[in-house]
Amino acid sequence: MEISTGDIVKFKLESGEIMEGDVQFIETSRNEDILYISSFNRWDRVPGDRIIARVPRK
Repeated sequence: MEISTGDIVKFKLESGEIMEGDVQFIETSRNEDILYISSFNRWDRVPGDRIIARVPRK
C-alpha cells in the first residue's frame, strides 16, 4: 500500500488498539518505513507494517 505525507490512515498500536491519524512524516530505511502520525493530541511512531488502511478524505 502506497502511503504519503498528508494521508489519513488506520493503524494498530502495540496494545492492539486501532487508531486513526494523519501522516506527518515518513522515515525510510533499508529495512522498513517508520511513519510519524498525529492522532488525538499525540504523536505515534508506527512501523509501516502496522498500517491497516488508508482512509478516504471527507
